[in-house]
Amino acid sequence: MAVRALRFLFARRGESLGTLAALFWRSLRAEGLGPTWRRLRGYVDTVSAAAETPLPPRGTHKDVLFVAGCPGHPRRWRCEHALEQLQLAGGTGDLVDWPAAPLLDYVDCYQRFVLQRVPHDPSVEAFVRAARDRGKQVVVDVDDLVIHERYGPELPILRGYSELGRELYVQQLRRIGQVLELVDRATAATATLAGELRRCFPHLQVEVVKNVASRAMVERSDAARAAVPDVAEDGTVTFGYFAGTRTHDADLATIAPALAALFAARSQVRVLLVGEVAVPAELAPFADRIERRPAVPWPELPALLRRADVHLVPLVDALFTACKSELKWVEAALVGRPVIAAAVGPYRDCVQHGVNGWLAAAAAAFAPLLLTATDDAPLRLRLGEAARTEVLARWTTQAVGVRTPAR
Repeated sequence: MAVRALRFLFARRGESLGTLAALFWRSLRAEGLGPTWRRLRGYVDTVSAAAETPLPPRGTHKDVLFVAGCPGHPRRWRCEHALEQLQLAGGTGDLVDWPAAPLLDYVDCYQRFVLQRVPHDPSVEAFVRAARDRGKQVVVDVDDLVIHERYGPELPILRGYSELGRELYVQQLRRIGQVLELVDRATAATATLAGELRRCFPHLQVEVVKNVASRAMVERSDAARAAVPDVAEDGTVTFGYFAGTRTHDADLATIAPALAALFAARSQVRVLLVGEVAVPAELAPFADRIERRPAVPWPELPALLRRADVHLVPLVDALFTACKSELKWVEAALVGRPVIAAAVGPYRDCVQHGVNGWLAAAAAAFAPLLLTATDDAPLRLRLGEAARTEVLARWTTQAVGVRTPAR
């Protein structure tokens, strides 16, 4: 406990103790002890985890420093994979976590800095200004619609938040936007998100930098393909729905009637639900054919992805979902499985209907595609293999060039 407390105190930057004390008191008055304790514990866990990443030596001289401001999957896809891609292309770089990294200490150590969803505070602003004075390039990277407080109403995650929770989340959007105001360049995971960046911040030069899979992901996906047969021996056909966060209930609900009709028409159908997602009421009568699994660490994910014969990507047609990236298609393709995806956002471009997956123009269009995928095993295997071939050729760290913008 003492070591953890010291790690937290060493890593804590940006927020003053007075600010934290005031927030603790506000939370206590507004929400009570339980929610306040969970909020405090979450903050301590985030900062302490950031402190676990070893800091590079102060005297290093390399090309790029990636600064991860959002842990978990965003950090992995946008920073870890980017660093691997850079190194495979012959570049040099490091990865640190905000708020544990003293950025000003490294302003002379790298030529470029990529701030992944790093929020504003006085130390971040001082760093950006010092880097600019030295002729260094600072890029803000985003992979979701978290670029400006005006987008707060677009974010499904806020629907389950308390009033104070919504205020704090929107404040975080505002702080990310303040950093975007300070820099000249940004990268975004999708063209739609890039367009919103340009609309909000006309001064920015914005480049689309797609998410790509790492070598480790490819290796584990190959192992999963070898371990799980193409078609289940018992004749069952499993449709998989993988929810990265608890924001996807509305997406799954759009195809609940189609899934219920499929359950009724085909006794061999099963559904695998992974992550934080509620079972729609229409599917309750078929609970014995629905398997629930919690989210797993990413090294275990390919084995779980392979268990689904077809992956479902229903999306509410909204700006928030249109800004999201093609991760579900990439992950499914790596294990040789096709998707049935809503024709929303980037899926309109990466999924070629009937070639490397299926596209549904509307929620109602899922119904016949579900039947086709159930009844035609050779077709779904052919589409899955075509998707895998394309992903290996164009969507991995080894297949693409350096993802940071050219100077």
